[in-house]
Parts: sequence; C-alpha cells; structure tokens
Amino acid sequence: MARPNRPAADLGSWLSFEDEAGQGLQSPKGHTWGRRGATPVVPVTAAGTKRVSIARLACTRPGAQPRLF
Repeated sequence: MARPNRPAADLGSWLSFEDEAGQGLQSPKGHTWGRRGATPVVPVTAAGTKRVSIARLACTRPGAQPRLF
C-alpha cells in the first residue's frame, strides 16, 4: 500500500499532460484588395465540417522515454 506522502517517482507513476485545441476553417471576414469587378476568393477545404479539433497527451516518467499520444 502506498504511503500518503510518497513521491510519484518512487511509485513508478507516469506524469501526464493533456491539451485540446480547436480551429475554425472559415476564413476571417474582412476587406481585401482586388481588381474592380473580380472578388478575391480564398479557398478553404473542410470535409463535412468547418472545424478541426486536436487533442494530445504527453506522458513522462523518471528513467523512461517521454511519450506523445
């Protein structure tokens, strides 16, 4: 059984950091310069959705290679 104040390194525990982020794929609305009568077009590709979500998990433990998921 673990003692209450025993460091995680003594237990061989992994230390994990998690991060999530999201990014919209629609171009920002604003004014652009272009030839008169020809509206500039900024191509944006998205398969079915207009948002991309990214998540990562970084794990480390003393004496082991860090891992990124």
